[in-house]
Amino acid sequence: MKHLFFTVVLFAASLATAMAQPDPDFHIYLCFGQSNMEGATQWASSDNQYVDPRFQMLATTDFDTPKRTMGNWYTAFCPIVSPMGKLGPTDYFGRVMVAAMPANTRIGVVAVAMGGAPIEMFDKDLYQAKMQEDPSAWHVQLANRYYGGNPYQRLIDMARLAQQQGVIKGILLHQGESNNTQQDWPNKVKKIYNDMLQDLGLNADDVPLFAGETEYQDQGGACWGHNAVIARLPQVIPTAHVVSAKGCPGNGQDQWHFSQTGYRMLGKRYAFETLKVMGRPLKADDAYDMPDNLRQFVTVTALQAPADIIIRPGSSRSFSVTATFADGHKEDVSAEVVLTAPAFITAADGILTATAEGQATVTATFTDFAGNSLSTTFNVESTLQGNNHVLVVNNGNAGQNLWDKQCNTVLKKAMTKGKTYVVKASIKADNSGECALWPVWTDSPNKNQWGGSTDVQYLASYQLTPSFQEYTWEFQAQYPNDKLQFAFGFIGGKVYFDNVTCKEKGSDEEMVVNGDFESDDLSNWEIIAWAGQTMIIEESVETAVRAVNADARHHHAIYDLSGRPVTSGRLRKGIYVVDGKKVVK
Repeated sequence: MKHLFFTVVLFAASLATAMAQPDPDFHIYLCFGQSNMEGATQWASSDNQYVDPRFQMLATTDFDTPKRTMGNWYTAFCPIVSPMGKLGPTDYFGRVMVAAMPANTRIGVVAVAMGGAPIEMFDKDLYQAKMQEDPSAWHVQLANRYYGGNPYQRLIDMARLAQQQGVIKGILLHQGESNNTQQDWPNKVKKIYNDMLQDLGLNADDVPLFAGETEYQDQGGACWGHNAVIARLPQVIPTAHVVSAKGCPGNGQDQWHFSQTGYRMLGKRYAFETLKVMGRPLKADDAYDMPDNLRQFVTVTALQAPADIIIRPGSSRSFSVTATFADGHKEDVSAEVVLTAPAFITAADGILTATAEGQATVTATFTDFAGNSLSTTFNVESTLQGNNHVLVVNNGNAGQNLWDKQCNTVLKKAMTKGKTYVVKASIKADNSGECALWPVWTDSPNKNQWGGSTDVQYLASYQLTPSFQEYTWEFQAQYPNDKLQFAFGFIGGKVYFDNVTCKEKGSDEEMVVNGDFESDDLSNWEIIAWAGQTMIIEESVETAVRAVNADARHHHAIYDLSGRPVTSGRLRKGIYVVDGKKVVK
């Protein structure tokens, strides 16, 4: 009889556990990637002095130091991701999230990551073939040692276990170094993301994806070119958000990994991007008793003003406000400051715009995550006498094909097939070479193997000179082109652009965004960063004074006396070689 009683009690307890509902205030985030997600820099003793118990990690493998058993929850002391892992972005992501949320909210992370892992290691249909390519590879050894040879399935299994306790609120990704500049990377991520949602019964609108950038070139990064690929992720996945790594310092020892400060900054930015999506302020909860190790990291102690700004009315310029924090590290906080300025100046996200002429002292106020505020001032003069600004594209070494180096701009709207358009651009180059215009239909259903459009119009090309000249292309749109592609792969060094316009013939509606480069906003402009190109807006006192027209054909039947091919149309006066004969124009 006693045995029956205990059997009934145990059955009732098991049934109660099975019927228990997940805690809606336990917010869980899945994390995956390669070494930067795993954590690649040794944590400081201060990082582990205190971790709020509201920040939890689910062990996705067994740990020896500290002792942890797979499938159990623990307070998220370092290391979080794996026994091989160190300090990484998950650490300060969780600490900042806990500080920002109400006292009844817990944050949990479920992470699977391996150093050197290509994105295919997380594709449930491709991982086996990828592992078989090189069974001795470090990421393959880690996958076998910690994740049963199937990283994706381990993450899904642990996520299902976590769903018994809480609610999955987002997915964090840091990966790309092993797929550096591969143009189909966003589509590979999309498949994995969709597989996760389907296998876990989740909706994309409820579970956004947060993808972190790789280390920037000015911080010592070797894979900075992949950030141009990461930037395209929200175009492929509407619920994806890019987490900036700008200014996050590298470790100074290799070309791939961040320093302690870099990981803390990156983790905070993952949290800030998450809070923005949630519609919450980027500030600690008023009732939160912040531990010293976090307080030192987020408390501002000094604010450095930008240099005085001279700007033309109707133009925009970026500005840089630098904050120094109690732990000694510095960050550019331009996008977070609030400006107090006269009516002719507006600002948002680190961009200042002048609407009229005038002079003023502008006050920039920064409020840190702990709620402390500091202010600094700088002078702004808006004048019609301000210098002209141009886009400078540095190609580095010349390429082997015309398409190897490009400068592209996404139009405000697509062209209408069959209508005539006029494109004008003032261009010069330090070194002479050919520049062509190729309007592109990026949304074409006919994609090539890299995910790019195969529907392109190949218009006339010009030989650029060291002085600005205005070039004109008039053509009938063969496709609903939505991008202008300037191709100049044979030119080494710098190419300069100014006054780029695109209008339907007979219309005054401008389709190019910031074609005069009087704004620092280059979000509609792109280069091939992975091909070594860089672009920047610089001041220039030179303006285009010559005009050259071209028809829509691409040919080189005419040469100048230096033997350089030129195109037909309204050529400048001079002597040319046509079919082997000298002709005076």
